[in-house]
Amino acid sequence: MFDFMADTMMLSAFSDMLDRMGITWSSILLHLIALVILTVGLYLLLFKPVKKMIRERQEKVKKIEKENADLNEEVKELKNSSEKVLSEAKKEAAAMHESAVKVANQKANDILSEAKAKAKALIDRTETEMDEERKKLQADVEKQIADVSLLVAEKVIGRDISKEDNRRLIEASIKEWSEKENG
Repeated sequence: MFDFMADTMMLSAFSDMLDRMGITWSSILLHLIALVILTVGLYLLLFKPVKKMIRERQEKVKKIEKENADLNEEVKELKNSSEKVLSEAKKEAAAMHESAVKVANQKANDILSEAKAKAKALIDRTETEMDEERKKLQADVEKQIADVSLLVAEKVIGRDISKEDNRRLIEASIKEWSEKENG
């Protein structure tokens, strides 16, 4: 099994070698204590602050990611609401266009009706004026016919015709002339 002697000798040789190098057990113990103090000091001075700084950065990154997600959500909502507003604006513009077309059509109809009424009034007035002119012309023609008839009758008969005879001749001529015009 274990050779106690060999182990002891080896330990003794190791100890002699350490002595020759000027290393003692007490210096090893002091170095170990210094190493522990250095490790604890480094842990307290470097590791904890660095770990805290890393944790804070992770929290900042999470916070920024959350803000980014919130902003993305807000952008989506704004986009949806702007699309709704745009859609409503398009509908409203279409309604306004339709209303404007209706108003324009109504005005056009009103103008057309007014023009038709004015044209009808003008036609009626013109017809009335033409009737009056026709009556005047007819009266003038009748007078001229009467005058010509009177002259012809005086020349044919060779004597003066009384007013009563004149009137009868005129009426007969006019009657005959009217029947030819209407017939």
